[in-house]
Amino acid sequence: MGTEADLLHLIRDMRLEEAVAELRAKPGAMDRIAVEAMAREWEREAHSLRAGGETGKARRRARRALALRRLLAHGPDPGRMVAEVDLPEGYRGKIVLVLVKDGGFEGTVCLRSGDDWHREIVRNVQAELQDLGFPSARAYALGGAYAAFDGDRIILWGISDEFGCCDKELAAEMIGRAYPGRTVCIQD
Repeated sequence: MGTEADLLHLIRDMRLEEAVAELRAKPGAMDRIAVEAMAREWEREAHSLRAGGETGKARRRARRALALRRLLAHGPDPGRMVAEVDLPEGYRGKIVLVLVKDGGFEGTVCLRSGDDWHREIVRNVQAELQDLGFPSARAYALGGAYAAFDGDRIILWGISDEFGCCDKELAAEMIGRAYPGRTVCIQD
């Protein structure tokens, strides 16, 4: 490695674990304009894919674009490159608090949702980390619950049969940051 072109190649190929290590070794080595252009292109692709009904591919492209935007905004900090909360507007279903370690992560906690079993949500986080180019990162369940949008409120309740109850106070704080202006209620 070593050149700006090599670093851009790592970023373009979504080998972000390697890119982060390179940027930590050589701060300021990134061509910010080229990375911004990549993020814009992936956002355009996400929009086009979404319009064509390919929501899975669109979500993947949008997640990659967001990771690059956060790399530009916060520097080579993997914990800031992965969205803290992935909870779609209007959602009603399962959530899991997930701890992400290794691969440059120092114990990042994120909240994810999905209609699968709670363990499948954790597997999807692992796949998300792989897709973003963090092959050494590992996802660990910290417990699950359920969430539902109800007008101006978001309600949390229940537990995961497999992983037990998540820290609902923490989940409520995280969701509150993702949806400012909404009241997050815990019901049990």
